[in-house]
Amino acid sequence: MRFAWIPLALSAAVTAAVAQSEGFVSLSPVADLSEHWTVEGSARDTWSVKDGVIACTGKPNGFLRSKQTYRDFIFRAEWRFQKEGWTQQPPTYPNAGYFIHARTVEDVWPKSLEVQGHYGEAGSLFGVRGGSVSGAHRGPVFENRRPFGEWESIEIQSLDGIVTVKLNGKKMNQGHDIEPSEGNICLQSEGWPVFYRNLEVKRLD
Repeated sequence: MRFAWIPLALSAAVTAAVAQSEGFVSLSPVADLSEHWTVEGSARDTWSVKDGVIACTGKPNGFLRSKQTYRDFIFRAEWRFQKEGWTQQPPTYPNAGYFIHARTVEDVWPKSLEVQGHYGEAGSLFGVRGGSVSGAHRGPVFENRRPFGEWESIEIQSLDGIVTVKLNGKKMNQGHDIEPSEGNICLQSEGWPVFYRNLEVKRLD
């Protein structure tokens, strides 16, 4: 499946320098995914990187797993779906997202918590494959959204067992009593081209 690239406004080097000056470390690869990520569940050529932007064809389903594990942290990222070629009507939208505290894989996906990137439910928070969280909500998200195909931002904070999610700069979700409480960060894709950029993390522990 072919996908359209959108160039970054800033070079990967400049973005990484700014992130590190704020206490964040960039997870955006410069030349190769293996700088920060490993591919799981899908073929290696399903994922690629260019000018600091990670692209995924979406087929087959799979995810990138961070090489390091995290417990208390703030993770920031931007993502967008390829608009070109999508003909299905709302409420049907393409799916992607973020796994946090990811552990071993059980039936395709890792035991983890998922912060939804699905366009219709972005910012939802729930457990995957035995993962669990209390007090969070999942469902359609209509507020504080950007048009389909444009870049959106997510900020995920995990601190002392509480996960807080900000979508496009606004707090959208929060949960507590999480399980697992530590693991990898993952970028996930299901069935449609998706792009990730400006990935950065700051440890709080």
